[in-house]
Amino acid sequence: MNFNTDIHAQQDSSHAQQVQIICSGILRKDGDKIIYVRFERGKDYAEGSIPGGRITTHNGFTPEELAQFEDYLAEHRFEIIEQAKTVNLMKNFMK
Repeated sequence: MNFNTDIHAQQDSSHAQQVQIICSGILRKDGDKIIYVRFERGKDYAEGSIPGGRITTHNGFTPEELAQFEDYLAEHRFEIIEQAKTVNLMKNFMK
Protein backbone atom coordinates (compact mmCIF):
# COMPACT_ATOMS: atom_id res chain seq x y z
CA MET A 1 0.00 0.00 0.00
CA ASN A 2 1.41 3.38 -0.95
CA PHE A 3 0.90 6.63 0.86
CA ASN A 4 2.25 10.12 0.45
CA THR A 5 5.40 11.36 2.09
CA ASP A 6 7.41 14.54 2.28
CA ILE A 7 10.70 12.63 2.22
CA HIS A 8 13.00 13.68 -0.59
CA ALA A 9 16.42 12.18 -1.15
CA GLN A 10 19.22 13.61 -3.26
CA GLN A 11 19.69 11.75 -6.52
CA ASP A 12 22.49 14.11 -7.51
CA SER A 13 23.49 17.67 -6.73
CA SER A 14 21.13 19.19 -9.31
CA HIS A 15 17.73 17.81 -8.22
CA ALA A 16 15.89 15.68 -5.68
CA GLN A 17 13.77 12.63 -6.43
CA GLN A 18 10.83 11.68 -4.23
CA VAL A 19 11.03 8.51 -2.20
CA GLN A 20 8.00 6.21 -2.32
CA ILE A 21 6.90 4.48 0.88
CA ILE A 22 5.10 1.15 0.83
CA CYS A 23 3.76 -0.55 3.95
CA SER A 24 2.41 -4.00 4.61
CA GLY A 25 -0.71 -4.77 6.53
CA ILE A 26 -0.42 -5.75 10.17
CA LEU A 27 1.28 -9.14 10.31
CA ARG A 28 2.30 -11.51 13.10
CA LYS A 29 5.87 -12.59 13.70
CA ASP A 30 6.70 -14.76 16.71
CA GLY A 31 3.32 -13.80 18.18
CA ASP A 32 3.96 -10.05 17.91
CA LYS A 33 2.29 -7.58 15.55
CA ILE A 34 4.62 -6.10 12.94
CA ILE A 35 4.32 -3.77 9.94
CA TYR A 36 6.98 -3.81 7.26
CA VAL A 37 7.84 -0.50 5.61
CA ARG A 38 9.82 -0.13 2.38
CA PHE A 39 11.33 3.10 1.05
CA GLU A 40 12.03 3.13 -2.70
CA ARG A 41 13.71 5.51 -5.13
CA GLY A 42 14.38 3.99 -8.50
CA LYS A 43 16.54 0.93 -7.80
CA ASP A 44 17.43 2.12 -4.29
CA TYR A 45 15.53 0.61 -1.37
CA ALA A 46 15.49 0.46 2.40
CA GLU A 47 13.30 -1.79 4.53
CA GLY A 48 12.35 -1.43 8.16
CA SER A 49 9.50 -2.25 10.49
CA ILE A 50 7.15 -0.95 13.16
CA PRO A 51 7.54 -1.37 16.13
CA GLY A 52 11.36 -1.54 15.96
CA GLY A 53 11.68 1.60 13.88
CA ARG A 54 15.02 0.47 12.47
CA ILE A 55 16.14 -0.01 8.87
CA THR A 56 17.16 -3.65 8.54
CA THR A 57 17.94 -4.04 4.81
CA HIS A 58 19.05 -1.41 2.32
CA ASN A 59 20.83 -0.71 -0.93
CA GLY A 60 21.74 2.57 -2.61
CA PHE A 61 20.86 5.06 0.15
CA THR A 62 23.43 7.04 2.12
CA PRO A 63 23.81 6.65 5.90
CA GLU A 64 22.22 10.10 6.29
CA GLU A 65 19.19 9.03 4.26
CA LEU A 66 18.85 5.83 6.30
CA ALA A 67 18.88 7.90 9.50
CA GLN A 68 16.18 10.13 8.01
CA PHE A 69 14.04 7.05 7.27
CA GLU A 70 14.42 5.81 10.85
CA ASP A 71 13.38 9.26 12.07
CA TYR A 72 10.38 9.06 9.75
CA LEU A 73 9.38 5.66 11.15
CA ALA A 74 9.51 7.06 14.69
CA GLU A 75 7.74 10.35 13.93
CA HIS A 76 4.99 8.83 11.75
CA ARG A 77 4.49 5.55 13.58
CA PHE A 78 0.79 6.10 14.30
CA GLU A 79 0.04 7.20 10.73
CA ILE A 80 1.80 4.09 9.42
CA ILE A 81 -0.21 1.89 11.78
CA GLU A 82 -3.48 3.48 10.62
CA GLN A 83 -2.48 2.98 6.98
CA ALA A 84 -1.54 -0.66 7.64
CA LYS A 85 -4.99 -1.28 9.14
CA THR A 86 -6.52 -0.46 5.74
CA VAL A 87 -4.43 -3.02 3.84
CA ASN A 88 -6.50 -6.05 2.84
CA LEU A 89 -3.85 -8.77 2.58
CA MET A 90 -6.06 -11.35 0.85
CA LYS A 91 -7.42 -8.87 -1.68
CA ASN A 92 -3.88 -7.70 -2.54
CA PHE A 93 -2.64 -11.30 -2.71
CA MET A 94 -5.33 -12.24 -5.22
CA LYS A 95 -4.49 -9.39 -7.64
